[in-house]
Amino acid sequence: MVKNFSKVGEALKYIDMHLDEPVDLERLSSRFYLSPYYFHRLFSAIVGKPLAAYVRDRRILYACEWLSKTDRTVLDIALSCGFHSAQSFSRAFAAMQGMSPSEYRRRDDQPVIMTADELVKRFTNRLQGGILLNPNIINRGGLKIAGTHGDGCKTWDVWNAFEKLVHKRPLENALSKNGYEIRLYDGDKCTVHVGFSVTSAPKNDAYSVFELPPSKYASFEVYVTNGYESENNAMDEWLKTNGEGYSEKLLNGLHYCVEYYDERFNGDDEGSIVEIWVPIEKR
Repeated sequence: MVKNFSKVGEALKYIDMHLDEPVDLERLSSRFYLSPYYFHRLFSAIVGKPLAAYVRDRRILYACEWLSKTDRTVLDIALSCGFHSAQSFSRAFAAMQGMSPSEYRRRDDQPVIMTADELVKRFTNRLQGGILLNPNIINRGGLKIAGTHGDGCKTWDVWNAFEKLVHKRPLENALSKNGYEIRLYDGDKCTVHVGFSVTSAPKNDAYSVFELPPSKYASFEVYVTNGYESENNAMDEWLKTNGEGYSEKLLNGLHYCVEYYDERFNGDDEGSIVEIWVPIEKR
């Protein structure tokens, strides 16, 4: 996880030094030897907004400083902020600040610009234990998970049973080898279902199938090496305090969540990430 924050910190510094140049996902991800997909997820999770939105906001923030502290022309500032014309800059500036660059200059405001290091420190403070407190809101269609199930207190045994089964009798209709762990809570009892997403129920009755309806989820990214101790409290806190009006959605009256393991999960290695999906609906 420390490496991930360090990479994002270096990316933030790079952006500040290249405001007048194109800064896109492909260019920045290749600079840090990461796939565009992974870098996008990493950057959005830590910073709290996509790369393009961050770059735009950062350019406008520096423009505010130059408008208030220098007598540079609007066109000169626009070009220094990576805009191709004063008109495109003015539109973007007005959309963010609610006024034209000239009006802003007359107000003589003094914007506060945090350094990249200060930003990373602030983002780090959004961590509670090993979980980021700014989840992605995602929509997922119905899921069929073919695998094994058992006592939620013995999850490791359930996964071992699934791995032995899939090795002996491979799932031919699996959509991928990304893993799903569905935890269903009935009072103090927890049942866990683990496996792969499939297009249809397997013919082999050695597999159990658990179906989830289409749903909206709050997707939290958990850094495995920091442990899971605080995840429940962190997710409960978000459900109580989020400003979007989301509350937990139940399944047949029961609480549940989904743990999702894709290519970012690498056991206990540093940087290994698991997504936890909490089903949500508008209050």
